[in-house]
Amino acid sequence: MIVVNVVASLVVGIGLIIYKFIYPKKKINLFCLLLIITTLPILSILREGSYNSGDLSLHTKYAMQFFDNLSQGNLIPKWTGNHCNSYGCPEFIFIFILPYYLISVFHLLGFQFISSVKILLISSFFISGIGMYMWVKDELGKKPAFVASIFYLFAPYHLIDLHFRVSIGELLSFAILPFIFLLTKRLMESKKAVYFLLTSLFLALLILSHQATSLVSLPFIVLYGGLIWFRDKNKKISTVFPIFIAIIFGIGLTAFYWLPILAESKFILYGIGNGIGFHPFLEYFYSPYRFGLLFQGHMGELYLIVGYTQWVIFVASIYLLFKKKIERNDKHLLILLLVSLIVLFILMQSFTRPVWDLFYFAKNIQFSWRLLIEISLFVSVIAGIVVKYTKSKTLIIILCFVTIFYTILNWGNRKSEPTINDIFLRNQHIFTDPKWYELTTPKWVRHSGKWVSAYPKGHIEVISGKANILQIKRLITKHEYIIDVKQDALLKENTYFYPGWKITANNKYVNIMYKNSKYPGVITFILKKGIYIVKVEFTDTTDRIAGKYITIITVIFLSLTTFILSRKKILKTRTSSKA
Repeated sequence: MIVVNVVASLVVGIGLIIYKFIYPKKKINLFCLLLIITTLPILSILREGSYNSGDLSLHTKYAMQFFDNLSQGNLIPKWTGNHCNSYGCPEFIFIFILPYYLISVFHLLGFQFISSVKILLISSFFISGIGMYMWVKDELGKKPAFVASIFYLFAPYHLIDLHFRVSIGELLSFAILPFIFLLTKRLMESKKAVYFLLTSLFLALLILSHQATSLVSLPFIVLYGGLIWFRDKNKKISTVFPIFIAIIFGIGLTAFYWLPILAESKFILYGIGNGIGFHPFLEYFYSPYRFGLLFQGHMGELYLIVGYTQWVIFVASIYLLFKKKIERNDKHLLILLLVSLIVLFILMQSFTRPVWDLFYFAKNIQFSWRLLIEISLFVSVIAGIVVKYTKSKTLIIILCFVTIFYTILNWGNRKSEPTINDIFLRNQHIFTDPKWYELTTPKWVRHSGKWVSAYPKGHIEVISGKANILQIKRLITKHEYIIDVKQDALLKENTYFYPGWKITANNKYVNIMYKNSKYPGVITFILKKGIYIVKVEFTDTTDRIAGKYITIITVIFLSLTTFILSRKKILKTRTSSKA
């Protein structure tokens, strides 16, 4: 792939030279050039099959389970049946869900699941560059927008997410973030109803894409909104309200998602005593592999550098701030970005652990180096500001060239696996090693038990007594059996217990025993002699129902608020035209 990437880059470069030779006086359309350059790091994704490393296969398996849920009528999927050693886990309660909805749409259009995941990767990468270009163009102009987009697209962590981690949630948040900042600016400046609505919707999309990114980004979105308000000559407190109300609506729209997370995280292994993870300080500056140009080691270890030209830009921006005269608005923006970047970088260091421990939500971020998403965003805009006050075109070209090509070894994943397809993955459990346990495993499960290290032989077993069992239905959240109990029986339904699972026998509720000393965490129940139609169903708990109602109420109020704001704008326009 390195050869392919080099050849593709040469083709782009030669094409630009030919274009300038044929049309020497015609300016290159920077947006079109950006789209062409964006294709370079995604060529390797077009290869057939899956990868040797990264989570492409894993996300494909999740997507299959998610789509199966949708097909079975579970419009807000929560349970993965073919997970946690086939006992099932509440994975979709806690993981990001918007990427899987999008993958399901692509699959519904006729694409294979692996191809659908790849389409999401490619489209997210493209959209991230477009969003950055639109935002910075609105702030600084076309040339700074182009440079900022190059820095954003080729930020080392962005490429690590794209290829080495295949982190679909973070990649989608990379795409959404610039649009939220753009919409915040438009909303604060124009107060138009359409921007109010879009700001709320895009914030909701960010929350559903990646909860950690939304948690970290939200304070900076508010600060940026405050900066736009500060620029306004006629500062009124009332003009601040739209952004806060839009944020409240954005959060309310996703209540069906985050309320169960808050209420139920205490029921899973991940919710018990997990701290934040850190990387060594020097690894943010340099990678020891391939002269610092490869960001993944031979064993798959990641070196999460901020970026070489990114650090150059950081130093140049400080020089610009103190040594050159820059426009008032640009100066305030630069100060905000620099302070934000420094704060985030400090928080990535291990000595800030006590600070992280102060916040309940910090454990949802898991790794401090996830702050590289926001750092990549901020340093890219800073690059745009620096370029705006750089007169030398040659220097700008060299800066972009180096930013792109020092990352070329990271434009593809390690070893393609062309034989892996949907059929192959469909026949696998989500994790192929039965000794592996997922963080969303219910806390009642004891992993020291021998039974945990092997997949169960069937969906239901007779532990004691005598019974004949006929399975008549097996959906992800609904299992149905006819059980003829010859002698009072203790039965084990090989599903992990989690709040929401209920059992009825001949339409009467049966007590679930999930703290059996031999099989802790697994659904067990007792039936007396007789013939039963037994239904094991996963139902909504109070917090899930409440979350759905909050979302529905928010949709209604958001619609009404948007309508009222649009009517006020229309009335003002009509009044001014009559005058």
